[in-house]
Amino acid sequence: MSAAPAEKKVIIAGHVGSGKTTALQAIFGDDMLSTDAKYSDALPSEKKKTTTVAMDYGVVTCPKTDYRLHLYAIPGQERFQFMWEILGKNTDGLVVLVDAKRPNPIAAIHLYLDKILPFLNRAVVVVALNKLSLEERDVLKLPPYLRHGDLRLRLTTTDAQNPDEVFALLRLLLDEMTLSVETKN
Repeated sequence: MSAAPAEKKVIIAGHVGSGKTTALQAIFGDDMLSTDAKYSDALPSEKKKTTTVAMDYGVVTCPKTDYRLHLYAIPGQERFQFMWEILGKNTDGLVVLVDAKRPNPIAAIHLYLDKILPFLNRAVVVVALNKLSLEERDVLKLPPYLRHGDLRLRLTTTDAQNPDEVFALLRLLLDEMTLSVETKN
C-alpha cells in the first residue's frame, strides 16, 4: 500500500487579466469550480466578459511529484480582497501571474505583492510572466530570482494556456518549497 500524497495549499494570484482562471482551465477544463460573473468594470486593453469574484478551485496530483495540490485562483480586483484574507490562511505556496504586456511588469509585481502578502501567513512565492510569445521569452534575460523586501522570489515565464507549462510552474513552486525547508533546517 503506497502512502497518500502530501497535501499543499497553493494560491494563484495576480492582476485582473493575468491568466489565473486560464491556468486552472488549462489543467482542469470544465472540472474546476469557478465563481466567474459578468465583468462590470471597463478594461481599456482587452474585452474581458467575466471575472472571478470569489475563487476558482481544483485539486490535482502534480505530475512527477508526490504532492496533491489544492489550487485556488483568487480575484485580482482589490474590492474582492476579503477573499485574499480568507483564502490566504495556511497557504504553502503562492504563484503570482503577471501579464508581461503590462507597462513595467516588474513594478506591477511589487505593487501587487505589497497588497497581497499581508494576507498570507506564510508562503513560498514564484512569479511568472505570462502572455509572451516563444520568441519574446527566448530573448528575455530574466534573473532567476527577484527581491521583494526580505523575500527572495523565483522568477520565470509561463504560458497559462498550456497545461504542461502550468504543471512545470507548479513543480517549480514545489522545488522552491523544498529548498525553503532545507534552508531553514
